[in-house]
Amino acid sequence: MDPTNDEKWHLETFSDVDFAGDKDTRISVKGYIIYFKGIPICWRSKGQRGVTLSTTEAEYVACSEFIKEIVFISQLLHHLRIDVECPVKVHVNNIGAIFLAENQNTSERTKHVDICFHFIHQHIQEGTVKVEFVRSPENDADLFTKNMEKNGLDTNRV
Repeated sequence: MDPTNDEKWHLETFSDVDFAGDKDTRISVKGYIIYFKGIPICWRSKGQRGVTLSTTEAEYVACSEFIKEIVFISQLLHHLRIDVECPVKVHVNNIGAIFLAENQNTSERTKHVDICFHFIHQHIQEGTVKVEFVRSPENDADLFTKNMEKNGLDTNRV
C-alpha cells in the first residue's frame, strides 16, 4: 500500500497482565503487542516496577506504560508521513481498568493510581487512544504474561 494516499493506516494493540505472577516478589508481569497493518512490530513482556494491590490496578498501570509506547510509535509513523487511524484501540481484558480509563474522577480507593489516570485520560480526551474490552482468549498479549514450560514440562508440576 502506498503511504502517500489518503487512507489511514491501522494499529491493532493488545495489553495483558498476570497479577502478582511472581510467587517470590508478587510483582505482576505485563505484556503487550502492537500490530501495524497486521504485522507485529513491537512486543514486550516485563515485570512491573512495583507491587500492585489488585488486578484492576495492575492492568491499569500496564495500560499507562503501553500507551506511552503507542504514542511513541504513532509519533514516529507521523514523522515518516504515515497517517495512523485514531483513536488507536487498546484492547485489555479487565473491565475495571476500562472503567478507570473512561471516568473522570478517582476515588479514595483509586487515588494512588492518579498519575496513571491523568496520563491515560489525557490521551483518551485527545483522541489518541480508546481503551476497549477483549476477551482473554482473543487477547494476543496473554502469551507475554505466562511462564513458559521448561523442556516441555509444566514447571508448576515439577
